[in-house]
Amino acid sequence: MEEESKKATQKAMALLLHKDRTRQELIDKLAGAKYSKEAIDAAIQYVESYGYIDDERYARMYADYHKTEKSKKEIKRKLKEKGISDDILSEVFSDYLTEEGDDPEELALRALVEKRLRGRTVSELTYEEKQKQMRYLAGKGYPIDLIKHVFS
Repeated sequence: MEEESKKATQKAMALLLHKDRTRQELIDKLAGAKYSKEAIDAAIQYVESYGYIDDERYARMYADYHKTEKSKKEIKRKLKEKGISDDILSEVFSDYLTEEGDDPEELALRALVEKRLRGRTVSELTYEEKQKQMRYLAGKGYPIDLIKHVFS
């Protein structure tokens, strides 16, 4: 058992060398490599003890990196898929503003609208084109009131 735990820990360290991962992602990778639950627990405990995995730090970095291109809802969904808990998500998104105090979700939405309109303005769109764009953005997770605000 001791030997397997050591190998699982080495595997965990090798996985973290290439990219930052959440606790759950690391557990899934080790389980996929057919390590026992005890070996996985030992490996996770080891890397956590040295601060090599930290789900809150991971979530903050992920949200900060993607906040200018994805909706808050889409970021939360991706982080939940990666095993981030609701408590951590609440903490991360409690102060979800840019350094200038702007709402990054609105900035991301405006950038996406500008990209999708390819040089046109909202006022140049027909009613049907506006509706199509608004449905697309709502599907991406942007709040409808924010979409309406940007399109007004």
